[in-house]
Formats: sequence, C-alpha cells, structure tokens
Amino acid sequence: MDADGPSGFRNAPVTKFLVPLVGGCSALTYISRTGPGMTLQLSQLTVNGQFWRLFTSHWTFNSIGTTVVGTWLIYKLRIVERRYGSAKYAALIFISFVVSTILQTGALVMGSRSIATGPYAILFSILYQFQKIIPPSYQVKMLGTTMSDKTYTYFAAAQLLLSNSMTSAVPCLCGLAAGALYDTNDNIKQWRFPKWIKTFTSKYILPILNTNNKKKPTRRAAPAVPVHPQPNMKSSSVKKEDIDTMVTMFPTYSRQNIENALMKTKSDLNRAAEILLMEDASSSSNSHSQ
Repeated sequence: MDADGPSGFRNAPVTKFLVPLVGGCSALTYISRTGPGMTLQLSQLTVNGQFWRLFTSHWTFNSIGTTVVGTWLIYKLRIVERRYGSAKYAALIFISFVVSTILQTGALVMGSRSIATGPYAILFSILYQFQKIIPPSYQVKMLGTTMSDKTYTYFAAAQLLLSNSMTSAVPCLCGLAAGALYDTNDNIKQWRFPKWIKTFTSKYILPILNTNNKKKPTRRAAPAVPVHPQPNMKSSSVKKEDIDTMVTMFPTYSRQNIENALMKTKSDLNRAAEILLMEDASSSSNSHSQ
C-alpha cells in the first residue's frame, strides 16, 4: 500500500476508465500522425463548423511526453476519487468538462490563437480538489524549502502546464477556475448523474471494470472445530486491510468512526467515504450555526 491507499485501481472505477481512454485515444492520434500541431482553433468552429472538437479535444494529448505525464497524473489523482466516492468524482469530471469547455471557447473568442488538446482542464480541476482535501503523508525540509509526497504531483502538473507554452497554459487555467467554482458552490457540489445512469453503469460498466475485486487468501483445510457464536463481535465483519485503507485516506478521523462507517456499508469503501464526508459536513454546519 502506498500513500494514496492500495495500489492499482481498487475502488477507483472512474480512474480505471479514464486512463485507457486518454492513453488509447492519444496513441491512436500519434499512430495516425495527426498529433503534432493538433490544437483547438476558433476557425474550426466558426468556419468549418467542427463543433465536435469541443468534446474530442478533451481526451487526446498531442505528444508521447504529455500522454505519459498526463495518464500518470490521472492515476495519481485516484485518491480524490477514493475520498469523494465514484459518483461524486464522475460528477466533478463532467462539471469540469462543461465549465472548462465554456471558458476555453470564451478564451478563443477573446483572442487566444489556439488551445492544446488533452484533458488539461479536467486534470487541473481535479488537482484543485487534491490540494484542498488531501493532506501530505510526510514533509521534509530540503534546500530551505519544505517538500512533501504531494510535491512530485505538482511537478508533473507544472510540466503539463508548460508543455506547449500558452496553448497548454490556457486550458490548465480554465481547469483551475472550474475546480474553484466547484469547490465554492454547494449547489454544484450536490449535483449527481440521474438515477437511470447510475443503474446502467452499476449493471453493465462496473462489472467490466471490476475495481472492487478482492482476492481471497488460500487456506489449508483444518479439522472441524465447533464454533460458538459470540455476540457483539463488530470487527469480525470488517477487514483490517479496509480499515487501514480508510485511515490512510481519512487521517483525521478516529479508527472507530471509520470502522462504524465500513460496517454500515458492508465494507464498501466508496459508500463509507461518502458517509464520513457527510458526517463531517453536518458537524461543520452545526458548529457554524452555533
């Protein structure tokens, strides 16, 4: 287990969907030799009527270097999905996509020559939430400055920001603005996809992504021993591994509160995270009202 929780895509189905989507689309663009110089321009919209570029421009990087750094950042920021829960995280990505598309179009109208393709805006919107809600796991002083485990993430983000000069800086700044808008607007925060979409994804997409799969350890057969049921064995239904994962994501919460949340959700880490966040939000609102 690393500082971001368990390795891999466990309890991060949205991230598991985004990584191959962005990586695959970028690879196809590079193979077809359309990557270099690929940008979003106002003339493509007003003259050629290629409005579909407003959608596709968010999912394809135009070089190998930005693809590697960008997909690594998507994977690294999966801790935000684990903290928010997949439903809230998917809503954040969709809202960031809509808001940043409007802002980028406005930037083109206001005089920006072109905008680099790729999920720059979406990544920087998630990055805004990352710096707000994820505390550093450790800090060290080096050359007179304090560095943490989050510093490497910020270095990678800075590399994306500067990768194509102003053409990449504009969508990154639009993403930060979208992230700030999401963070400060409670009505936007509460929005979720309709129930029929959740039902569809739960029935057809999540089984394919299979991010809640837990390998059962093999055990040797033991002679049958009569077991007497013991009441009040709360911890028997919650695995220590799940508790440790939640403690990593919620270091300020007591272990007992985390265990209670896992028991209520039958060890569903996404739902347990939502319960803890709701309890934190309700407690903070009560303190403000007093």
